[in-house]
Amino acid sequence: MKKALFVFILFVLFFLGCTENEGGIIEVSENMFITQIDNINLNYRDYLGKTIKLEGFFMHNYWEGNNWFFVVRNTPDCCGEGGVTGFEVSWNPDYQGTNREEDLSMWPEKDEWVQAIGTLEHYNFLGDRVFLALSELNVLETRGQTFVFR
Repeated sequence: MKKALFVFILFVLFFLGCTENEGGIIEVSENMFITQIDNINLNYRDYLGKTIKLEGFFMHNYWEGNNWFFVVRNTPDCCGEGGVTGFEVSWNPDYQGTNREEDLSMWPEKDEWVQAIGTLEHYNFLGDRVFLALSELNVLETRGQTFVFR
């Protein structure tokens, strides 16, 4: 059974992957959220500089004077329902992994449902990491699925 599931996932990644719409924007869909995010992360060099659009809840982490901002959805993890996946986001296209002294008024409240549009960029901090250099971050009234399975 596990082998069949693995083959199916490979099929989806290989044949469906992430496709651009007519406007050249790669839309991460709700029903394939984890698969598309994983595909972009695993093959990030193919997506660098491309515009990506996704919806999720806004997450803000603060530690030792640094702010990190994310648009994510909840996912299963190894032990149940404790994972999240999505993208780190920044208004700074030259972002290098830290936001010190950030003006938090430009960001949504934690857990607000948002639509993010930005270009995929990367930085190196203990390895290559990707983020969306935002062009838009819109708070939406209608929430999608907070928890996704694929």
